[in-house]
Amino acid sequence: MSGGTASPELATASAGELRLDVKLVTIDTLKDKLNDSITVLCVPTKSVVTPAVKDELKQRGVELRRIDQTDCGQKQTMPAVVNAAKQAVSAAWQSTARTEQVGSLSQAVDRAIAATKSDQMAVILSEQPELAVAAANRTSGIRAMVACGSHDWQAAVKSLGANLVVCHPGQWQDSDVPRLLTTLWNLRGTAGPNWIK
Repeated sequence: MSGGTASPELATASAGELRLDVKLVTIDTLKDKLNDSITVLCVPTKSVVTPAVKDELKQRGVELRRIDQTDCGQKQTMPAVVNAAKQAVSAAWQSTARTEQVGSLSQAVDRAIAATKSDQMAVILSEQPELAVAAANRTSGIRAMVACGSHDWQAAVKSLGANLVVCHPGQWQDSDVPRLLTTLWNLRGTAGPNWIK
């Protein structure tokens, strides 16, 4: 630990995730913290990460994730929401600090897959949910599905072991969105049938 501050490690990290709340990330900062079980290193957006750290992370296959200072140290209770919708989306979808607007469906799928690998659940908003599901399901370990408010999405998530859910934002009532996000977060890690894996 450097800089004479209290421990930079945050206790609320998900399994496989190391969260540091420091301004400068060096090899010394990571000493005795980075082990084989770590797949994601989360640091505040404005942290400086040395080239040596970036090289070490790349060599170990660890994803470097920059997170907003308000997210740092808070226990997550909802999945990341990656918004690729062209239409304006309701504030209900943005009730999580983990909502990210991206420019294309391809970027949304890539970001959601990365979030799924660390959090075990992510949501994409798109006017083309079937296309997003087809693209995401080409990635090993991803079990994407479309969910809309008029169907039994909860049973589908459980039976498929879905870890990435794509929603058309116009097909959801604002009052149903918080329940969807909370339920998806609580269902993360649900195992799907062996023949799907």
